[in-house]
Amino acid sequence: MLLFTAITVFASCRKPEEGLGLSILDPAQAVNVVEVDTTTLLAWTVLPEKVRSSGLSRNVLGSYNDRQFGPTKASIVTQVRLGVNNVGSGQDNSGLVADSVVLSMVFDASDPLYGNLDAQRFQVFQLTEDLSLDSTYYTYDQPQADPIDLVEQNSSWIVPRPLTSPVIDGDTLAPQIRLRLEQAFGQHILDAFGTPDLADNTAFVAFLKGLWVVPDNGEQGPFQGGMFILDLLNSASKVTIFYRNTLPGEEDTLSLDLLINENCARYTRCEHDFDAAIDPALPNGLLDSTLGQQIDHLQTLGGPRIRISTPYLERYEDLGGLVVAKAELVVPLTDSQYDAYPPPGSLLMFRVGEDGEDLLLPDQVTSSLDIGGTFDADAREYRFNITRYVQGVLNGTYANGGSSVLPSSGGVTANRAVVRGPADPERPMRLLLTFTKF
Repeated sequence: MLLFTAITVFASCRKPEEGLGLSILDPAQAVNVVEVDTTTLLAWTVLPEKVRSSGLSRNVLGSYNDRQFGPTKASIVTQVRLGVNNVGSGQDNSGLVADSVVLSMVFDASDPLYGNLDAQRFQVFQLTEDLSLDSTYYTYDQPQADPIDLVEQNSSWIVPRPLTSPVIDGDTLAPQIRLRLEQAFGQHILDAFGTPDLADNTAFVAFLKGLWVVPDNGEQGPFQGGMFILDLLNSASKVTIFYRNTLPGEEDTLSLDLLINENCARYTRCEHDFDAAIDPALPNGLLDSTLGQQIDHLQTLGGPRIRISTPYLERYEDLGGLVVAKAELVVPLTDSQYDAYPPPGSLLMFRVGEDGEDLLLPDQVTSSLDIGGTFDADAREYRFNITRYVQGVLNGTYANGGSSVLPSSGGVTANRAVVRGPADPERPMRLLLTFTKF
């Protein structure tokens, strides 16, 4: 084992000091394989500029209070669309009366819940701004909406049941959140039957620009609440207006579905309050990046990610006669983990470009290679195979500008993790290098 000595002098600043040292390899060591596990790493927690959440496979709704990350609140912004054109055209619509309106949002079948199933209160607002399917929306985007809550009085508090299939009028439905909206909202739609506003979807999304579904749970205690992962592309996710035709001789009970589908602009908005975390490690780490040597934080939905620097990696090239046979970055979790808040199933790793952008590693662009990043529940760690990247840095192919580690599926899940930094005394984050000498 070849040993490297790091001079660990830190100061309170936004970025780690660039003065961490590295001794040279012993040139007298005559072996064909050289293993190194003490390469200097610097790590710190940062917030991303933006995380896209529009046009993805799922949406997230709900709120919860995490002792280490503080309160997190996710809401959904979406258009709804007509299923047919010319609704109510050529008929007398004067006798149409709304009975009830239901917004249904189907739980994701494979991973419906993050957190706990405490009762939550939801509000629904009508958008006052146009959404565009061609636009990209991010977790921090603030929608413009009418402040009047559309949820029917006394119907806003629900206990979500992601594993229970509701039975409605004898039909067993997919597990879903069902919010009853005010009859006046349904009547507003019925009154537009036969008008140009319901002629087609171009007109309709100008008439009803969309809905904003918001959790409104007030202050929650630690571990209270949860996030619900919803499949809005499921055909059962929709707004249904149940109504009657009261005209004499034409009495009937009817319904109209307003669809949520791939033609709808939709996104998840997320709000974080890290400063309200009971454990101050995250807010302190965002102010003083040297604290990342001990502990770092990862979270989806626009939450924190980790930046990693290897400031002296190029010095291996100066030794000559070494080829990187394998390079692994090991990212262990801390022992603090609440069962209802599992870590991300996998992490992503990117190299950082000159402007701070995420760039693919060469280990990601070859299908025959597996960069890894999947959570190992037994070892409680993530491992990345970054052999080609490290060799490329040594060759000068890639600038040693550092890397970013972040959760995968960051716009459609609610997972978070607390990981050990490079200076953790028990199981530090580390770079394992295996060289072949020639």
